[in-house]
Amino acid sequence: MKKILLSVAVVAALSLASCGNKNADKATTTTEQEVATEQGDKYVVNLTESSVNWKVGHKGGLNPRFGTLALSAGDIAIDANGLNAGSYTIDMNSIKVDRASVDADEDIEKLGGHLKSPDFFDVEKNPTVDFKITKVEDFDATQHKSTVEGANKMVSGNLTILGKTVNITFPAKVTVENGKAVMHASFIADRAAWGLVFGTTDKDSGAALNPADWAISQDMEIGIHLVADKVTE
Repeated sequence: MKKILLSVAVVAALSLASCGNKNADKATTTTEQEVATEQGDKYVVNLTESSVNWKVGHKGGLNPRFGTLALSAGDIAIDANGLNAGSYTIDMNSIKVDRASVDADEDIEKLGGHLKSPDFFDVEKNPTVDFKITKVEDFDATQHKSTVEGANKMVSGNLTILGKTVNITFPAKVTVENGKAVMHASFIADRAAWGLVFGTTDKDSGAALNPADWAISQDMEIGIHLVADKVTE
């Protein structure tokens, strides 16, 4: 199965956010699960039209940092019941910091380099983040809540960051029309689940810090806008 590009983390897949963001859903996580088998028609991710955004709280929730990531590959499967399987890959070398998220005197290239360093995503050793769908269920408004307008699916998938795979579940709006499938989601996950603990532990001892002393939120927000085109023979 080819990869599509998505959280987790990141994501995933991926965008980081401050705790309590009312514009994103709180994702749930569990151990790695069996990847779903593709059924129906194949759709290839449109790398030009798709996008991934990230956001992370900074300095106790003030001055959040945010930016973008680029997908490098991906595909999904659609049958009579809609989205059922697929995968995607994020190019971590593409990570960019939005100038609007930093102070005028800050060097966004330096910040981007820090995100690529071993303190965070260690991009030299881990150049991609992968997401593989394990299950897709209908969104039930009596059981689920979402900030995504029109959310109609609950998507679960194995998100691999820094070589660690965690299964993550989040609401999404998925539409299929005229040979084009679109998935939109915005969710928050705990970056520590993938070993991303910089700023939450003591640099020397590795001991956990009091949340009041965190320079960077442990929560990350991942925003996904995935567009895929039907493969025709």
